[in-house]
Amino acid sequence: MKRISKICLAGLLVSSLQAGEIQVGKGNFEMNGGFIGLDQTINADITTYSMIEQHKNIFSSNWFYKYNFTWYDSKKMVQAQNSINSYTNGYLQNPTSVTTPSVDYRVQGLDLNLALGRDLLHSDENNNLGLALVVGASIPWIDSKKSDNNNDSNSDSAMNAMKDSKTELYTYKVGLNLTAEKSLSKYFIFYASGTYAYQTGTMKNSYAKSDLKVNGRFQEYDLGLKIQPLSYDYKLGWFTLSPRLYMTLGYRYTAWDLDDINIDVTGSNMKFKETDFNMNSKVAYFGVGYSF
Repeated sequence: MKRISKICLAGLLVSSLQAGEIQVGKGNFEMNGGFIGLDQTINADITTYSMIEQHKNIFSSNWFYKYNFTWYDSKKMVQAQNSINSYTNGYLQNPTSVTTPSVDYRVQGLDLNLALGRDLLHSDENNNLGLALVVGASIPWIDSKKSDNNNDSNSDSAMNAMKDSKTELYTYKVGLNLTAEKSLSKYFIFYASGTYAYQTGTMKNSYAKSDLKVNGRFQEYDLGLKIQPLSYDYKLGWFTLSPRLYMTLGYRYTAWDLDDINIDVTGSNMKFKETDFNMNSKVAYFGVGYSF
């Protein structure tokens, strides 16, 4: 996994010398299932910082590359664990007096995607439809601890072994990406992209000492508007330099779906059933980019 991450990062640094975009996004992050028995969604605001290339043709060919390197950082996710009351009641002599504690979660992590493909339709750099092979890695982690808002002594008796813990996910993925650009005018270009990939890896929890093999799917869908106020073409003999400066406004949906997960961080050895674990983010973003 570390080797894959280094390869992805090296490729990103080299390719970004020719073209690249910096994006800042704001939106919502959700997760549910497979994590201490949750059957309801918990969510929080999230901020993303990205280095992106939507589509860059290699010289004058129909071959292209693209990349997406994103850092995720959520605010604290405070969620009352009402969904696990039925489990808690089975372990206590007086279940009716129990208030299930709130838990603080915070999600952070990296997502790396590199793609190489070929345009199926190509009129020019701003009008194309391409299919690419995607490889990448996802490295999110979830910090969890008993919330400071728990003042009810019953919460302590219900889960007095709750500890601070970190759940780390390491996956690598391979799949396909479909990307398209359409020029609306000299200055405005619409773009859209969709990725579907198979992912596999491990999920670890520092407190429960668990180390699970995980399999699932990765999806990402992106659409936006590129505003390109500056664009020039300079012919230098056999070569043409085409400097571009642009801005983007867009929306991105990203989802990680994992099968048959069971992570217990309550410290009470509760036997939660295995279920699918889902995380997703919905982010609106603004970006500034360049290409040569």
